[in-house]
Amino acid sequence: MKRNLFITLVAFSFVFFSCYKEIDLEKYRPEPDLVLNGVISADTVVMLSISRTQFFTDTSRYEVVSDADVSLTVNSVFRETMRWTVDESFHGGGVYLSKYRPQTGDIIRIEAATPNGEVWVEETMPAKVSIEDITFSSRIIYDGKGYMMDENGNWVEVPKTEITYGITFTDNAMLTNYYYISITNSLPNRGTDNLIFSSDPVFVDQISVVDGLFGDHTIMGQGGRPFTDHLFNGRRYTLTVKERDASHYSPGRRITLYAITESYFNYLTTMQRAADAANNTNLSSFGFTEPIRIFTNIQGGVGIMATSQQDTVTIDLGDILKDHKE
Repeated sequence: MKRNLFITLVAFSFVFFSCYKEIDLEKYRPEPDLVLNGVISADTVVMLSISRTQFFTDTSRYEVVSDADVSLTVNSVFRETMRWTVDESFHGGGVYLSKYRPQTGDIIRIEAATPNGEVWVEETMPAKVSIEDITFSSRIIYDGKGYMMDENGNWVEVPKTEITYGITFTDNAMLTNYYYISITNSLPNRGTDNLIFSSDPVFVDQISVVDGLFGDHTIMGQGGRPFTDHLFNGRRYTLTVKERDASHYSPGRRITLYAITESYFNYLTTMQRAADAANNTNLSSFGFTEPIRIFTNIQGGVGIMATSQQDTVTIDLGDILKDHKE
């Protein structure tokens, strides 16, 4: 018996030692890429940040580029040279600012020349789509996940409040349109993390084939999710989103419908898929598929320059949440 145990341990020792190999990661370090990021809206002037990528082993703060020559062109006409402005409220300590506030249909082109290379991007400002109506209803659910002890020392299940939102708007039939719906708390630093998008067909096709095979059909979202008009092109449509366990939050909700470009949609979709892959079971978790590549529209670099317009409606769930607590 002891002899067999000794042979087994010796065999395992060879296995363990064979699993280690020293790798010099520095020889795989690539040249940094320029990163251009910004979201252009009709609500404010054009602004953006420029930085350089880091290797994944770097622990220092990423390198901000503050000496770039950045030009803004609108509808093929040069408008101005954007100026670097130090402002600690921006991530990185500053931002490139213009004086131009974009309008619907503007073709916005930004070119940036730096000591480390040049990048450019061109996007069109989409038209605003208005929220025409918002309805909401509620129900109490028992899912067996939350319990508390009552005054008699007995454990009782705590019910959850589920809110169903109906957001109505009209789509433009002349274009392929892209959207992002956001539902957030109206108070700062309070979230609505328990949003469920599975009840609306425009989100159902975002469930990956792999997740479907493993039985995962719930579409979650941290505050919002992108979608297209492929199921309701040119029609008045009511989008359905649910919020689970709403009673844990304050009653104010800010519902925002963003009209976005195809580039912004592709970027948000790949970001969402990456988040879904981290949270759900899929083949990439087992190494059978390629990692998700985050979309970029920056020519000569990486990042995203997005354009969007938004319409926001604030509602109060106070009466519903109060009734459900009583």
